[in-house]
Amino acid sequence: MQYRFVLLAFVMGLMGCTESIIHDEILAAKSAVEFAQAAFVKRDVEGSYALLSDSGKRYVSPETFKQTLSRLHPKAFPVSVTASEYEPMPGEKAMHIYLKGENSGERFYYRLTMEGAAATGYRVVRLYRGSEPYPWSSLRQKLKEPISARS
Repeated sequence: MQYRFVLLAFVMGLMGCTESIIHDEILAAKSAVEFAQAAFVKRDVEGSYALLSDSGKRYVSPETFKQTLSRLHPKAFPVSVTASEYEPMPGEKAMHIYLKGENSGERFYYRLTMEGAAATGYRVVRLYRGSEPYPWSSLRQKLKEPISARS
């Protein structure tokens, strides 16, 4: 019996040591839109590269980043972007922000992985473009109000 109590106390002590991560989906979405406007709408490679997280910059060089933006947009770029959904990543200092972009003839679907937390702010660590809306997941949620940017 005494061993169970010691084990329980040890486990509870470890749980108390875990860091509590507080997220702010609005702050993350605003940062995602700022990045998307620079990278996709304005096509400012240097400015948008500067908005990547340090981890993202270690993952991709400026030249590779430029090539990636071109590869993601073989025909055209959007003239507007809107963040409308987010997906928390439980236990991690990261979340996904889902954006839609449009121009006169094409729709763009993006998922940006934002690194950070409410206290530190958010920066893009990875970016993806889909040809259609991303599948829904049980953790994905709508923002209270979409956040948009235009050219």
